Amino acid sequence: MNQKSFSLTSRSVLGVLILLLGIVLTLGNFDIIDAPEVIRFWPVLLVLFGLLKALQPGGTGGRVFGGAIAFIGAMMILNRLDMFNFDFWDFWPLLLVAIGASLVFRTRSRPDFEKEDSANDFVRGTAILGGIEQKNSSQQFRGGEISAVLGGHTLDLRDAEILEHDTATLDLFTFMGGVELRVPQNWTIIVEGSAFMGGFENKTRGAGDAKQKLIIKGQAIMGGVEITN
Repeated sequence: MNQKSFSLTSRSVLGVLILLLGIVLTLGNFDIIDAPEVIRFWPVLLVLFGLLKALQPGGTGGRVFGGAIAFIGAMMILNRLDMFNFDFWDFWPLLLVAIGASLVFRTRSRPDFEKEDSANDFVRGTAILGGIEQKNSSQQFRGGEISAVLGGHTLDLRDAEILEHDTATLDLFTFMGGVELRVPQNWTIIVEGSAFMGGFENKTRGAGDAKQKLIIKGQAIMGGVEITN
């Protein structure tokens, strides 16, 4: 059976925000709380998201990005409390720093596929301001890494195989871009990626074979990853 992990997709984030806004406005209509004052402190959501991202298991890059988001949210809260003069546009480049650091640490921590496997047993590709289409038919697929920055990347693995009782790991990164992954129906897909204003969507069908597992890791920042058969 395919394992579909929950991730903060753009739809789920929007749903949570609408839910919270509705609760706050309802309580405000009954004079239980001061709704406008509560809404002023929406950066609390940034702090919570950043802390969750920074504390979750994973690479250093994800923790750096989460820490930057939490820091910006905290500064915005202090500004609303008149404890710190904060202008978001003075600090927005920190997002670029966090994204860059995430890419650097992600590159340094990646496994050395070339030393462990044949060249066809892994994939690697980067799409920047453009598109890439790749196909891999390895019968001993082990994984790899794909990045899409302001671009799109399509990877077709429908003719590939994973060794029985083995696990392949695919590390994906997208920033304002998209990755489309096509996999065989008999693979078990495990999504462990994290998203910020983006998401991972597992649309695979079929029972899946527990003997052939593909783990999807990585980050989707204002972008999306779609997994289909």
